[in-house]
Amino acid sequence: MKRIMLTLMMLTNLSVFSQLNHSSLPVSESGLITFTEVVSVDGVSQETLFTNAYNHLQSLVDNHKKLKKGPYVNEDSTEVNLPLAFTVYRDFPIHSPHGLIKYNLRVSVKEGRYRYVASNFVFHYLERNRYGKFVEVKGKYKYLEDPVYKGSQKLWEEHKQSAAEKVAQVTEMLRADMLLAPEQPTEEIVKVKVNEDW
Repeated sequence: MKRIMLTLMMLTNLSVFSQLNHSSLPVSESGLITFTEVVSVDGVSQETLFTNAYNHLQSLVDNHKKLKKGPYVNEDSTEVNLPLAFTVYRDFPIHSPHGLIKYNLRVSVKEGRYRYVASNFVFHYLERNRYGKFVEVKGKYKYLEDPVYKGSQKLWEEHKQSAAEKVAQVTEMLRADMLLAPEQPTEEIVKVKVNEDW
């Protein structure tokens, strides 16, 4: 009986470790889940790229009900930061919100190229309040890098995959917006009076 229990425990640990190794999210040298890429945009000035990056992040704020603060800009206007969040769900026993994944998106620009870095992924638990709305549980969170989740390990891996999909979606929209040409100022039309005595 002891051998069976020991074997079951070893198999359980082995399955957990195999699940951890299957997580294909990119990790930085410091061990944080980090999505980053340098994208070349030939012939586009640093100022135009900065304006496009700022406008893109501002549009994310404008289109998101829960984001109240706009993008943060560094002193020399070469970097824009925006904290973002999205809801993840569970399907058992019913489809309902499980938590929020908050992360930071940073876009840095140089002449002819930009770099995005999405990092600091943290899962914040949600629960129903007395009015039936799902609200964030204060002080209860879990870093997405944490390999083990008490409960459904499959659900935890799905949340990590949702993070990868969300970042891919946001960065594809960013890529499209970074190629926009700068808006040209509209010329003021001057009305002239035509003299009929010519």
